[in-house]
Amino acid sequence: MAMAGQVVLAIVIGLLIGSVLGLLIWKAWMVRHRKALRLAEQERSVAQYTHILDSLEVLCRAVEQKQVELSEAAIRISALLDSLPADISPKADVAAIHQFAETCQQFDRGEGRKGLTSRARHSQDNYRWQLEDEQAFVVGEAVQRLVTVLPSWRSVLLSGSSR
Repeated sequence: MAMAGQVVLAIVIGLLIGSVLGLLIWKAWMVRHRKALRLAEQERSVAQYTHILDSLEVLCRAVEQKQVELSEAAIRISALLDSLPADISPKADVAAIHQFAETCQQFDRGEGRKGLTSRARHSQDNYRWQLEDEQAFVVGEAVQRLVTVLPSWRSVLLSGSSR
């Protein structure tokens, strides 16, 4: 009977050791798996931020060269800026871009614009062009400020130090 007790004790100890080793292996696997997921997420973020910054540079250059309507550029730049982390630095005063983009939201776009009569479309265009003329200098200055910080933002975001 004593021998049977020792066998049972050895089996129980073996099961406990096996369970502990299994838990340790599972824990190590989970740590590695989480690290791999974080790395993949950082790589996606870097690719996303690279695309956003590239788009901002192209839009700013288009505004400077007057290759795009100011209202369209302001709407797009504002949306792209909203996609960046709020704590990004250095800070740049681009409020004029956001304000002008907000002002331009009143105009019909896409399918809504297609549904307008030509007279209504022409009226909206004239008003939009008037606003663009009035805001060109202020928005242009904000775009220039943005151009000056984009290289710094690129280095901060792509190095991952803003997270």
